[in-house]
Amino acid sequence: MPDRRTALRAGLGLAALGTAGLGAAGGCTLTGGSGDYRTGPLPIATGVSDGVYYLYGRRLAGLIDRELPGVRVSVDVTTGSVDNLQRLQDGRDRLAFVAADAAGATASGSGVPLRALASLYDDYIHLVVLGRSGYWSIDDLRGRVVSVGGTRSGVEIVARRVLTAAGPKVARQVRRVQMNLEYAAAALRTGLIDAFFWSGGLPTAGITELAGRVPLRFIPLGGLAPEIRRRYGPYYRAATIPGSTYVNVDECQTLALANYLMTPSSFDDRLAYRLTEILIHDRNAIAAAVPSAELLDVRSAVQTDPVPLHPGAARYYRSVKL
Repeated sequence: MPDRRTALRAGLGLAALGTAGLGAAGGCTLTGGSGDYRTGPLPIATGVSDGVYYLYGRRLAGLIDRELPGVRVSVDVTTGSVDNLQRLQDGRDRLAFVAADAAGATASGSGVPLRALASLYDDYIHLVVLGRSGYWSIDDLRGRVVSVGGTRSGVEIVARRVLTAAGPKVARQVRRVQMNLEYAAAALRTGLIDAFFWSGGLPTAGITELAGRVPLRFIPLGGLAPEIRRRYGPYYRAATIPGSTYVNVDECQTLALANYLMTPSSFDDRLAYRLTEILIHDRNAIAAAVPSAELLDVRSAVQTDPVPLHPGAARYYRSVKL
């Protein structure tokens, strides 16, 4: 008896879909029991090596290697969403993890048109201080040294927006430095900075490791949700980091926003279909390494506004009778 995927592909008649954009220069089309799709290199832009984007990308790459013969996956370490968008634009990568606010800022811009395969999971905004510090609110950080994330990262976007939404005194008086997660964690632990922003899925490995070394506390940001939405759009919502997420770190009300897996609009239609199928069908295999992936389902995956779904992804969601 054919398995679920074979039956699904047969019912949809994928071999008759016609031509589609190329997935990567120099590739060819593989035809057979697994369906037609564009083979060749498939570089994925992820994020810092101790963040969720990278872990998600590594796990996804392993599944692609196993399930899509001829697709040669590579996983690129990057500084985050802004860097990833540029890498899609200049062709260095063909897939990229991008936060919704960064994606929204480029949705109507010029350059290579971009599309989404899925909304994957939510990032939670961490504003991290040492547990022994006297900082309990964002206003307490006036005059203090705070990392706003690495250059060209999604963290930088949201950190600057949070500081602006917190009011002119905070925005002017916080002493900003730029560090990626690894350097920021080390700098906080050694007293070089007073706090750092991080935007990532739960849990983020780099913060898990830091919490195992020193007591931490998160500054609450949830009360800023109305102001940040008014200023910057509906990408942000109030959310809770549960107290069980990191060892000895209390529950905190904060902000959250979605993450998308994005690609150029020219990406091969049939390969986009297959990749979306892997994301949904093999969700639990990804979640074994990335707990955030367990929350993915077809109803949430299609919520990628203002970035349109790639036609291949949209065809997959229609096939499962969304």
